[in-house]
Amino acid sequence: MNAVEIIERVRAHDADLLIREDRLVVRGRGDKLPDDLQRELREHKGELMVALGEPINHTIAVILADIRPHLPKALQRLPDDKLLALVNWSIIAAFEKAVRTVTR
Repeated sequence: MNAVEIIERVRAHDADLLIREDRLVVRGRGDKLPDDLQRELREHKGELMVALGEPINHTIAVILADIRPHLPKALQRLPDDKLLALVNWSIIAAFEKAVRTVTR
């Protein structure tokens, strides 16, 4: 599911998504959103922030802040630019490994 589809699902539940500080906020008059939609909101937070007009630099900082507590202590101390480079490198390495596996 992409950001536009998620936003449409939220609106179908008579609610809207807003950005307040570093958080996605759901405002609505209906029932609580279904668990699967709440999970999609958490998993696609960065994409949703960009789709809702948040500047990309701020969105990247929020994403890095969200993942930082799950990293080893040495990586938690890296500045954002170095951590972002490491994350990008890890994604590229995982992609290349998957391509090698598929093409064997």
